[in-house]
Amino acid sequence: MGRGFIEFRLPESQRSEFVFRSAFVDYCLEDGISLHIRQQAAWCPHCRRFALAEDISSVEELEEELRRFRFPDSKTLEMWAFVSNGAPISEMIQDLERRIEWRKKRQSPPHCLECGGIGSVPVPGSGEFVHPETGEKVVVGSCGWADDGPWIADFSPEGEILPRNREELDEKWRRQLQRVR
Repeated sequence: MGRGFIEFRLPESQRSEFVFRSAFVDYCLEDGISLHIRQQAAWCPHCRRFALAEDISSVEELEEELRRFRFPDSKTLEMWAFVSNGAPISEMIQDLERRIEWRKKRQSPPHCLECGGIGSVPVPGSGEFVHPETGEKVVVGSCGWADDGPWIADFSPEGEILPRNREELDEKWRRQLQRVR
């Protein structure tokens, strides 16, 4: 088990910062269904570092994605076969339908998933860019998988972290492992 990461190198200050993604962070919807949180690397002005933030697509973008999966071309089918681990495409369609309904109700802007603050600035996942706060050049370095324990967290539909007790987290972790296997 591991977590995906992306490295941000700051050549002037000779530092590197890492952002770690998690497959186990979900919104807990009103009907009890979990919806995976799409994530992006961002500069968080509250954390004062690169952090993981919500990636919230517009309703229009989600509807376009749904159309691609309802009427898939060969490229979409090939991509789905690669990422789905054999799951039927109907699972992605159902997920997108739920995501669209959730998005229509969502009021708040994206939150930093690490501190809960708003105002994070999304950053590119490749190439170079100017640091949002310092103006220093940032070079996107390596990315891949790190041998790290899972980060399991549940969030409200508006992106606020929900407290959980240890037994619930242990049970969620067992269910997630069973889905991966």
